[in-house]
Amino acid sequence: MKKGICMVMITILAAFWLTGCSSTKLADGFDEATVKETVQKAVDHLIAGEYEECVAMMSQEMQAALTAEALAAAAGDAMAKAGEFQEYKSIAVVGQKDSAGTDCAVAVAVASFKNSKITYTVSFNTDMEIIGFYMK
Repeated sequence: MKKGICMVMITILAAFWLTGCSSTKLADGFDEATVKETVQKAVDHLIAGEYEECVAMMSQEMQAALTAEALAAAAGDAMAKAGEFQEYKSIAVVGQKDSAGTDCAVAVAVASFKNSKITYTVSFNTDMEIIGFYMK
């Protein structure tokens, strides 16, 4: 039950921040290599079970809505079922604008595990804080 509520909350937050977004090239305020490094760092924390460190990378709004305990409850089962991390298959980055016209970067990282693949979609503001996080 907690897992479902947490995933819904994460999805709603991501949808809120990206409502009305349209795909564009990455805005000048972002560096593609930095976005890729940062998404990989966030996912690495998640894979290692370092939920506090992952939450610390999030904006204040995200931190208020998603505690480390809630993130652990939501991601822990999926990560355990996926098995041992193997490699990142791909990381792609696109630029977007939210409904207020604020630039953001969205990174999609596909990670291969022993038993399955997990796709992480992570959105960043210009301060490189996570403003949206979804895993499937």
